[in-house]
Amino acid sequence: MIIYTRKKKKRKNLSRRNIKKIIDAEKIAAGEVVDRPANIVKELLENSIDAGAKEIRIIIKKAGKNLIQIIDDGYGIPSDEILIAFERYTSSKIVKIEDLEKLSTLGFRGEALASIAAVSQVEITSKVKENERGVNIIIEAGECVEKKEIFCPTGTNIKVKNIFFNIPARKKFLKQDPTELGHITDIIQRYSLAYPQIHFIYNHNELNILNCPGSNDLITTVFHIYGKKVANLMELINYEGDNIKLHGLLGHSEVSKNNRTQSSLFLNKRYVISDLLFRAIQEAYKGTLMIGKFPFFILHLEIDPSVIDFNVHPKKLQIRFENEEYVYNKVYNIVRMFVEEKFIEKEIIHTYSDLSEFSQNEKDLDDNAFYKDSESISIAKGKHPKVINDEEVNKREIEQVKPLSLEELPTEKTIQLNLSDNDNISERIDKSSAESFLRGDYIVIKNFPKLRLISQTGQLSNKTYIVLEGINENGEEGFFILDQHAASERVNKEYFFNYYQNSKKEKQNLINPLKIEVSPSERFFLQANLKEICRLGFDFEHFRGNTFVLRAVPAIMGKVPNIKIITEIISDISEIGKEASFTEKLDEIINFLACHKSIRGGDDLSLKSIRKLIVDLGNCKDSFHCAHGRPTLKFFSFKELDKLFKRRI
Repeated sequence: MIIYTRKKKKRKNLSRRNIKKIIDAEKIAAGEVVDRPANIVKELLENSIDAGAKEIRIIIKKAGKNLIQIIDDGYGIPSDEILIAFERYTSSKIVKIEDLEKLSTLGFRGEALASIAAVSQVEITSKVKENERGVNIIIEAGECVEKKEIFCPTGTNIKVKNIFFNIPARKKFLKQDPTELGHITDIIQRYSLAYPQIHFIYNHNELNILNCPGSNDLITTVFHIYGKKVANLMELINYEGDNIKLHGLLGHSEVSKNNRTQSSLFLNKRYVISDLLFRAIQEAYKGTLMIGKFPFFILHLEIDPSVIDFNVHPKKLQIRFENEEYVYNKVYNIVRMFVEEKFIEKEIIHTYSDLSEFSQNEKDLDDNAFYKDSESISIAKGKHPKVINDEEVNKREIEQVKPLSLEELPTEKTIQLNLSDNDNISERIDKSSAESFLRGDYIVIKNFPKLRLISQTGQLSNKTYIVLEGINENGEEGFFILDQHAASERVNKEYFFNYYQNSKKEKQNLINPLKIEVSPSERFFLQANLKEICRLGFDFEHFRGNTFVLRAVPAIMGKVPNIKIITEIISDISEIGKEASFTEKLDEIINFLACHKSIRGGDDLSLKSIRKLIVDLGNCKDSFHCAHGRPTLKFFSFKELDKLFKRRI
């Protein structure tokens, strides 16, 4: 027997390296504060706001890569302090760590200007009210190369040029202009909403993007950013008490979103991202929104700064509370009280009045024209239906199972549908009220499951799954269960994907083009990707400002598309495109469109629509997975059933 032995590798003697100061450490540290142009815009905006500015002008060139210029009419910086301001850990806002407990400013760590100057070329001109002249300095890579006195207005004018000019490795990781510009615009929009009393003027490449007058009126600011329709669907909320203030705007269900990033939450005038607060607000909206929808809101929360830790995240976006349970419950209760009053009680009255208006000539109509649900009407009027106990329900259901003569029930004409392609199989479908009765009612017998027949279409009562009889690829007989949403999503994904790739287009031209208002960040996305979006079947044309005209849609969208659905699509694909280019996110965008247009769980389907869905699914390249990889169809063979019922071993 041969025994193999491994030779032991000699371990290298690792010599200890001496501790030394890092060369260009300031450039490395700057990455915690500055990783894209939007971070610079945020830090400079916060400085202007802290300086008491009443007007802030933002000038951007090439998505901030070439120039970020912020001009304000704030207090300004004294000439003997301006160079100190660009040193690390210098601030006029705090002196010691205890000051964080009574923090009332946006900036406080003294890193922003030093970090920005370390990775760009900076020119700043500033003057305080007391001085006749101001000061102008030029800084490159953190070093002051020029300083002089200059005549200028009170306030600060700072230019940041050629971001990451001295760090090429970081510069190459910047995204394409529309993506970077989207992030900048998002920040400016948030601070416009946080400080409606300040006049914000925002230009990119000489084009005016946003002009929010300092009206001190949040509704007016919403109008300038999101348009008239959104502004009209927001309700003011104003609560003060118990060391907490909550004020702002809450949106009706019509402006609900598919994600929560559209909403804005400000804590002591600072834009923050708080999962705790978002969950409290979303839970408060429970019962008013569709599943999968998120409330749209712009809320200002003001509480004692000593119970908040803003210093959790380098960009100061995430925060931590001393007593999270108290804050959660307080915000939930305030918002819930408002939601119940504005969106539940008044919404019922509003809905009922709409229905009354619609059917005001109801007496003139045939009695069979509408199905009147007296119980629903009672609820709408504030009357509560009679509560029935379980015994009464069981008694009623047992009575309903009693056999009835078909002559006792009115019947409709029998309809014959030929649903086969080539197999000459025809099926007579009796849509009589008698059959509906027999299928719809449960059989209730003591010590036995509560059972009823499935619907004529095979669609189960949850309106999500459809039972189909069939034969699998191995020739086994059995039944399939189809997930109607997953199947529809797969069909639509391949439709949009083929539409995007093929030259043959099937567009539905709109008789009356739709005017659509978008936010400034959405405007950038649309303008930058009009050709790509057109390849998906949407013909958009820029009209003026933040308004676009939609002239055609993919045929799959129908002849008269819902404008709300179109605005949701724009909003969501703009959000998807924030992190990368359109082509990089193409699959995700197509998945979203496919999902948005798909049949939903809960949709009631006819035989014809189910058959069409099955045919379309069968013609897909991947018939067995939805756009997100979930199964569309599951097979259960009769053999398996035989084993289950012990008919065969």
